[in-house]
Amino acid sequence: MQERQRRSDDITANAVARGLNILDVRNAELARRYMEHKFVPAEVIGRVLAHPDLRRRLSPEQAISEAITPSPPDDADG
Repeated sequence: MQERQRRSDDITANAVARGLNILDVRNAELARRYMEHKFVPAEVIGRVLAHPDLRRRLSPEQAISEAITPSPPDDADG
């Protein structure tokens, strides 16, 4: 089994993290399309979707997605 490497490309890492958030709440097709749109390499997309046990751990910042976890309403809205 391959040892996991630390990702040095923050843009790709964040795109993968967002794709995984999309996967959690929607489906693999939307997650794949999002990552393709963000130019994540096809082999990375395939690996993260097909082998969840090989995924890198998300940072606390990456685990939060404003598209999935909306912020609370402003006082003016309430």
